[in-house]
Amino acid sequence: MSTGSSVEPVVIPAHAAARPVTGRPARPETVLYLPLATRERPGLRDRLERAGLSVTAAADLRSAFDALSAEPFTLCVLDVGADRSALVAIRSVRVHHPHLPIVGVFDANNPVAVGEVVQAGVTELLPWPFEERDLGTVLANIRDRAVDVDAAEAADVSGHPLFAQSGTMRHVLERVRATAATAGGVCLCGEPGTGRTLVARAIHSTAYPSDGRPFVVVDCASDSAVDLDERLFGVADRTLNGASAVREVRVSRHSALAAAHGGTLLLRNLVEAPARVQAKLARVLRDGEAVLGDRRTAIDLQVRPMAAVDQTFEAALSDGRLRRDLFGRLAHERIDVPPLRRRREDLPALAAYFLRAESAAQQTAAKHFSRAALRLLMALPWHGNAAELRDLIATLVRSVPRQVIQIDDLLEHASLDGIAARIDTGVTLRDAKARFERECISAVLMRHHGRVAEAAKALGIQRTNLYRKVRQLNVARSLLSARR
Repeated sequence: MSTGSSVEPVVIPAHAAARPVTGRPARPETVLYLPLATRERPGLRDRLERAGLSVTAAADLRSAFDALSAEPFTLCVLDVGADRSALVAIRSVRVHHPHLPIVGVFDANNPVAVGEVVQAGVTELLPWPFEERDLGTVLANIRDRAVDVDAAEAADVSGHPLFAQSGTMRHVLERVRATAATAGGVCLCGEPGTGRTLVARAIHSTAYPSDGRPFVVVDCASDSAVDLDERLFGVADRTLNGASAVREVRVSRHSALAAAHGGTLLLRNLVEAPARVQAKLARVLRDGEAVLGDRRTAIDLQVRPMAAVDQTFEAALSDGRLRRDLFGRLAHERIDVPPLRRRREDLPALAAYFLRAESAAQQTAAKHFSRAALRLLMALPWHGNAAELRDLIATLVRSVPRQVIQIDDLLEHASLDGIAARIDTGVTLRDAKARFERECISAVLMRHHGRVAEAAKALGIQRTNLYRKVRQLNVARSLLSARR
């Protein structure tokens, strides 16, 4: 751009904001705390009050309903203990106060219990011991999902939360908080279906918690070259085959770049974008401005760029399919998003969430997983990540007439085709061998519905040796009890 050109701010179209900001309540101030244990967790109430919340404690469920009938609360915090009393309390509160957000405080070493309380109707989860920023994230999520009571149920599952019971996802959330405090581009690396878009939105929501700034997603592989160019810039460029130098970039007020002004632009499948489009993006992100349509006026385009990439992006950089100057703008921060098989503690809660969503989508009575079924879900490899899990749950909702989905239902409908391990680079031969044996034994046990004698025969080993390997390799014990 010429230094003498004037710069005017972009007027963002009304549709640009990612979420509506009207109707959001103020920060939750009144909290009903229900310990549901012999004694309260030391310091839990203090942590809530230090966050600026007014806390009323209820000794039991009856006292909780008395308090709820006496005054309105904006939040219920419930202690998810080792017994099953929390399930009764959650279901009771959900029936009588369907629009009250319920936050479950849980122990990370009991993921199956976490899955059960999600099924029962918990809105958000807090790991114990939680920090003030954990609570802040939960409160922000509740505000983001808040709607008028006449418009939707509090158990609405239109959004997809980030579950972080596992250590790997806890680390991701730490990186989300740190990255939200910066202003540079972000590279989100992971397999398809690992939730890279969700992580990007979490960074965006943490950086801009309440002002409704736009979050715009563009999939560079979903359109033709000309359509992608027009979608990003609003002005079609017929010279996309070459990577010639870009002297100026023209945009329209209806482009994705204009819509993302002041907020976030997430680029998916960036490697698929033509070289000319990549060059124009690099120029805009470098200069922070572009030329508006046929006018000679330069307009301000302040956009935080993010890119969702897979493990092949380094090869794309090496062979020139991805421009290094563009990627440099997108890679000030890098977050590696783990696959489901490396965050198994999150599976029960995620599966319960998908089950609620799919039951609502298919307009069927709410279904639940048995404890054994939740344990089996944790044992499967999930090479297709969230998409594979969601597809399986959709099939279960259509096919299982009962309210409770049992382990045999999973064994009947789960695909065994991809259970053979795809060995990651960088592991030792011993680790690779153990992983292969574990997943092979799991597959055979599933195929024979947990009948150890038949599985041992198929594997060509003695029954006692199979039991020994199950112990040594930490194979899910639920696979041995499928027919009980």
